[in-house]
Amino acid sequence: MKILRPRGLGIAFVVGVTIVASAHVGSSNAYFEGMAGPYPVRVIVRMPGVIPGLAQISVRIAGESLPNAVTVRPLRWDAGLEGAPPPDTARAVSGEQGLYSTELWLMTTGSYSVHVSVSGAAGEGTVFVPVTAVAERRLDMNLAMAVGLIGAALFLFVGAMTVFGAAVRESDLAPGEQPDVGRRRRAVFATGLSGLALGAILWGGWTWWGGVDAAYRAGIFRPLAVTSAVEAVEAVPVLTLRIVEPDWLGRGWMPLMPDHGKLMHMFLVGDETLGAFAHVHPVSSDSTSFAVAFPPLPAGSYRIYADIVQETGFAQTLVDTVVVDAAVMGGSVDASVRDGDDSWAVLPAYGQAGGERFSLSDGRIMTWESGRQPRLDAEVTLAFRVSEADGTPAVLEPYMGMLSHAAVTRDDGSVFIHMHPAGSINMAAQSRFETEEQAAGSEVLGPLASAGVGAPATDVVGFPFVFPAPGAYRIFVQVKLDGVVETAVFDVEVPEE
Repeated sequence: MKILRPRGLGIAFVVGVTIVASAHVGSSNAYFEGMAGPYPVRVIVRMPGVIPGLAQISVRIAGESLPNAVTVRPLRWDAGLEGAPPPDTARAVSGEQGLYSTELWLMTTGSYSVHVSVSGAAGEGTVFVPVTAVAERRLDMNLAMAVGLIGAALFLFVGAMTVFGAAVRESDLAPGEQPDVGRRRRAVFATGLSGLALGAILWGGWTWWGGVDAAYRAGIFRPLAVTSAVEAVEAVPVLTLRIVEPDWLGRGWMPLMPDHGKLMHMFLVGDETLGAFAHVHPVSSDSTSFAVAFPPLPAGSYRIYADIVQETGFAQTLVDTVVVDAAVMGGSVDASVRDGDDSWAVLPAYGQAGGERFSLSDGRIMTWESGRQPRLDAEVTLAFRVSEADGTPAVLEPYMGMLSHAAVTRDDGSVFIHMHPAGSINMAAQSRFETEEQAAGSEVLGPLASAGVGAPATDVVGFPFVFPAPGAYRIFVQVKLDGVVETAVFDVEVPEE
């Protein structure tokens, strides 16, 4: 048995990305596209990154029938609609037909769903867009405000001391009478004493604020601590990811629930050239260790992104790297050992994918139809068409309930987002919120949204997306054809604004 563990480069990568990781890596924003009753909707939730904080909500209504009203409100997983605040009205955005926008306060960390209600002449519809509210960063005070506040504090401090001194020296003097030496001495003493008292108050306030700041820093979200290793078990290379977070080991967590029938969706990306990719589904025997037969990919360093969701709807991505030695990859793996939905591919290195057309291994062609020139932090649809070798439309088959899966990653690994045509939301979390409200018999729950599960066969798939940072990106697109999962890649550079 040979065990291989991450080297220093991999550890540096993990430390670099976990600072900004939450439900995905590099962005906690949520994207949803589907039907809210009779209305085709796209909902984008830009998370604040600080808690409490204001989330930016945009709702785009497609089609000719526009609604009379669009409302949104935040639902905590343990409160539901009954415990939610009154809905906020999303206002129409001037110059953008069908686009509505508003802001929502998210007051505490945890699993939320943004409840969107649409009503108009065509009828009513609702949708739950699950989000994970976590503190991802600490906002620094800008220099101008800091200087202004310090200046105001000094002015008030000196002014208060002066008021105390003047009160002792002159408060009960008759008009025109001058204070004697005794009064002046007492005034000096009172001024000094008030300075000490005010200084003690300021010190107490500073200490309190330091405690609040330290508590906030301690509460900044970090993904669960994990370790990964590849070992040869009876000549079969097995990748094992272990959760070593103390709270998790101490059972301070909620159980996991399946998403698309899997407790974990794990993605492997070749660390050097991004030329190897796998979408696999480890199984767990003790809720802390997840194991899967390593795919037949080249030896080397791999980035690991593993999506899980707890029963509260709280979703997160576990992040690590692992180095695989060629000596471990010698044995073949019987198909019965693997999950039937596991898939993998050896692909061109970054920058060599061939532009907007990609030849699949079966001879079919995937073409990048739209979204090829994205802008930073701007709404875009990444649309791809699959055709036969002769140019006729190919017919896509469902892959784990969806017509396609996609993963977007930045070349340095600081961004990784798993998506479906329904967006980046976690489908299991959405289903949990819908089920809870249906069971509660909510009177304000209109027809629920459809997220494209069981959609009719087509040759085109699209993904709503917002690129969260400038840089070089690779997009992995997976489709199922004739019972085989095919993977295409497209590279794009997102410029700075």
